[in-house]
Amino acid sequence: MHKIIFLATSVFFTLSAESNSENPSPVLGDSLNKTLTLSDEKKIGGNIYKNLQKSNYIVNDVLVSDYISYLGNRLSRNISIDREYVFFVTKAKSVNAFAVPGGYIGLNAGLVTLTENEAQLAGVVAHELAHVVLRHSAEMMANSNVNSIPMWIGIFAGILAGQTEASIASIRSGIGLSVQKNINLVRENEIEADAFAARLILKSNFDLNEMANFFRLMQGDSNDQSNLNEYFMTHPLYTNRISNIKDKGNTQINPIINSSNDYLYIKNILESSMEIVQLSNRVHSDSSINNHKLALGEFVKGEFTKAKNILQKDYYKDKYNIYIASLMSDILWADGEKNKAREILKDILEIYPNNNAITFQLLKYNIKDSIRLDQSVKKLSIAMSNNYNNPRAYKLLAEGYEKIQDKYNAKLALVNFYNIKGNMPMAFRVIDDGLTSDELNNIQKTNLKNMRKSILCDRNPPLEPIFGDKTCD
Repeated sequence: MHKIIFLATSVFFTLSAESNSENPSPVLGDSLNKTLTLSDEKKIGGNIYKNLQKSNYIVNDVLVSDYISYLGNRLSRNISIDREYVFFVTKAKSVNAFAVPGGYIGLNAGLVTLTENEAQLAGVVAHELAHVVLRHSAEMMANSNVNSIPMWIGIFAGILAGQTEASIASIRSGIGLSVQKNINLVRENEIEADAFAARLILKSNFDLNEMANFFRLMQGDSNDQSNLNEYFMTHPLYTNRISNIKDKGNTQINPIINSSNDYLYIKNILESSMEIVQLSNRVHSDSSINNHKLALGEFVKGEFTKAKNILQKDYYKDKYNIYIASLMSDILWADGEKNKAREILKDILEIYPNNNAITFQLLKYNIKDSIRLDQSVKKLSIAMSNNYNNPRAYKLLAEGYEKIQDKYNAKLALVNFYNIKGNMPMAFRVIDDGLTSDELNNIQKTNLKNMRKSILCDRNPPLEPIFGDKTCD
């Protein structure tokens, strides 16, 4: 598995994000925004996210996506700057986290599973949010002697795709930043990001001591720099970092360590799917969380009967535990007991009618099995507002529309699927097929043409034709 690394840099705001100003101004002033506008950042971040999807780096499990978005939103709601954030988990086993332009914040599965509690994970998310709000990526560009957005897209994409050496070489030679200057910028930015993150953690009432404890956990028993892991290569452990963070948390009253058991079940899902080995009780016990992990392990191996036997007692003890019920439903559906699988999910939705992950799971079963197709497709199209960054959702929606013979909406969903997966040639092929189809009317074909333009212009820089009329503003 490729390692995912992000080289962070920084910039101060003259007004803190906690202020009432809607548009705080960077110290670098207009020069920063001329280098990289917020609109540019969004395009760059979106393109990088698509590159990661294209390379199959992102965990698209809806339970995982919903949880990490919940945690990120719980923290970001304390930031007064109005901005959209996208939180996701990657399939990398290495311990790291990163923020890229446009509010895209990624956590490696290896980091999530290393954390001991939700407060530690919240500390990492808050730190990466700080990098975004303080526009550290923009300062990296502002401090370079080349203002080339295409070059920066290549550098960020290369770093996140594991081509770190080539990307850093481009930074050093093509952009002219010395190695020492990069190191100094990173360290300065880490100090800024920690201070900002500490304020977010305090406002969210997570235990700030746990943020410091996580740094100590990663550091281990040795202070030898050569033994520090990947996280400290991109997030340097500067002098007094741990003690500074702990000092800020001395005044907390009854801080949160785990807001719920969701964090523990999500760790189980990631450990099983990524085969990340953690020391834990491997014997069936009275712990539903432990048994959930055991059952997941058997389910991943295709041992459906064993998985069901492990989980059955816990399911009957608490049928409304979303994670237990979801896994039991998956096991039954995979083992051919599809009606029972659906009934489990329907029971859950009686109690939690707005749960996105359970709704998606039930609609997936219905569409795959051609059950109540029209109603299921309609519900899924509505649920897309909660799954607009998930390619699995678009693929399932396209399948549903195809089954009910809605060719136009099937193509729209398929175009969106290929677009979010970063596969522009296939997206354009679907559009071209629609434009020559006798089954689509003129209005629908015009909409497809507009989709093509939107995809072209969403790139940074836009993929404009060399000759002929320009399509983008």
